[in-house]
Amino acid sequence: MSSDRFVSYLRPALLGQGAPETALTSQRAAIDRHLAGRGRLAAECIEREPDDSGVERPALREALALCRRHGATLLMAELGASGQDLGFLRALSRELRRLDLHFAVADSPEVSEATLGIMAAVAEAEDRLGMRRTPETLARRAFYARFTAERRARAPADRAGPSLAAPRPLAENLGRGETLPRSRERAEEVAPILSEIRAAGALTLEQVANALNALGIPSARGSRWYPMQVTRIEKRLAGVG
Repeated sequence: MSSDRFVSYLRPALLGQGAPETALTSQRAAIDRHLAGRGRLAAECIEREPDDSGVERPALREALALCRRHGATLLMAELGASGQDLGFLRALSRELRRLDLHFAVADSPEVSEATLGIMAAVAEAEDRLGMRRTPETLARRAFYARFTAERRARAPADRAGPSLAAPRPLAENLGRGETLPRSRERAEEVAPILSEIRAAGALTLEQVANALNALGIPSARGSRWYPMQVTRIEKRLAGVG
């Protein structure tokens, strides 16, 4: 499928960017920056009304149909609130797979059609726990501890599809009473989210790093994730090195 054509999908009513026209201007500017050197816009679709649970998204249906017709990539300026909207992530991921379409976000190059499915899986786990991912919660170990508890509780029931067994806490791999360096503590903290990402279909180190970045999960140094960092974390979790 050609990747030099794009159909933009704008959702000004959901992004908290002020007046709708101001939001559209901001999103169009982001779209233009993304298109520079990458291709051209085949069409633009705007979701004019906020969509509550169960409400159809006619502009999204139109955008997907146009992507199919033009062999284009669906492009959003940003995910905004949609990034934590489980229904939206699920529906969009399902339709992109069904139609064999590509997806991109102008301000988040790590987000793709594959990443959406992973984000939906993690959002579902958060929803079960009644949790919301914010910079404040991500800074607290309790956030990851609850993920760990959730995975342990449901691990025996997980039988469908490929999955990655819940990693054993590093404390079990190290001598009791041994002080964990910060990097090893971080490995233990993010282990359950890594498991969710792997179980959701991430096969490569790059896909795992992209998913962690898309979810806003900070690395041990509070910055972006890269494949090499994922390698180190997974080796620590496997008791290697």
